[in-house]
Amino acid sequence: MKGMNRRGFVRASAAVAAAAMTRPAIAAPAQDAPDSGRVRRFKPLGKTGWRVGDVSAGSGQRDPAVLNYIFESGINLIDTGFQYAGHEELVGKVLPKWRDKVFVLDKWDPPLVTATVTKSALLEALDVSLQRLNTTYVDCMMLHSIGHPRYGGLERIQNPAIYEAWDEAKRLGKVRFTGASSHGVRMIEDMNWGLDNNRFDLILIGANFLTHGAEPLLKKARAKGVGTIAMKTMTTYKSDLNIQALQNEQTNARQACLKWILASDLFDTLVVSMPNYDRVAEYLAVSGTTSLTARDERYLRTVAAAVGPRYCRPGCGACHGACPHGVPVADILRYKMYFEDYGEEKFAMQRYGLVPASTRPSRCAGCAAPCEAACPYGLRVRERLSEADRQLRFA
Repeated sequence: MKGMNRRGFVRASAAVAAAAMTRPAIAAPAQDAPDSGRVRRFKPLGKTGWRVGDVSAGSGQRDPAVLNYIFESGINLIDTGFQYAGHEELVGKVLPKWRDKVFVLDKWDPPLVTATVTKSALLEALDVSLQRLNTTYVDCMMLHSIGHPRYGGLERIQNPAIYEAWDEAKRLGKVRFTGASSHGVRMIEDMNWGLDNNRFDLILIGANFLTHGAEPLLKKARAKGVGTIAMKTMTTYKSDLNIQALQNEQTNARQACLKWILASDLFDTLVVSMPNYDRVAEYLAVSGTTSLTARDERYLRTVAAAVGPRYCRPGCGACHGACPHGVPVADILRYKMYFEDYGEEKFAMQRYGLVPASTRPSRCAGCAAPCEAACPYGLRVRERLSEADRQLRFA
């Protein structure tokens, strides 16, 4: 991997390095920003010293003007990463204007972080991301997709080189805080190890109103002053479009899903994909929520009835290891969700293309489906896997 010229970093002024480590200001509302939506509530982000908007931006933008609009609307945290093709570069086009007002959460590419990766390889990859982001530092550098067996077990995040790289990056002023993200089947196990060993300043986990079991983890993080961020908050982005009972509603069910996260008070903020102006305004309309209305609860019941029987919950590892053929059930069903509900057909097919042929759902024919017996939510797993194979196998 080709890294940024290290000599260029050494030549960076002491003033710039010092500015990178000072507590940033909250993004002030721009005078000419549209009135269609604004952040209305700010909360402490763990012990980082930041007060972050309760609604934050995930990836998904293709136009730098949309990203600029996001920041003008008061959003002051952006979630990005090496794996999100082109997104670091997109952020880099607008970041200089907002650098001291926006918290940048970046992530190493998951396959890079192994039980044997070296400190130098991690620092080189960090420099590449800094170059793409057009900045001298990131506010938080995360281990991406821990708890995903396809990248390795717990030993992957026990590698001392990771923490040596973090320490060196902090010393150089290239990283301010550290953390990890996960929506994998071993999310709870790996996140607990990091918290118990005081490795993380922030955690980013998959959670929504249909998931269960993360509450003790989140309470532990809160007690330790570790910032908590929710992702995969929407269950399915098209849920209200695909459910007939919601077709004529004026306020959509996507907002109710976000409001559940905000009302739970388990998280400092949530990140949600904001690909266009309409989505930014739609999601910011829920900022400031502290409780659910009767209508919100009705929406959630309707979504749960329609989506629950086919939705593979992030962080659930109930069926992990149940398949005698080693089919990565959770991964494949997530790619199916990307294809069907996120509108990311190409990305979903590319990810599926990395699944070895020997562990694809073609092995499901004639199987007794122990995965279905293990699923606590009653998903027709074998049927869903076969559908995924038909949709995604042309990658």
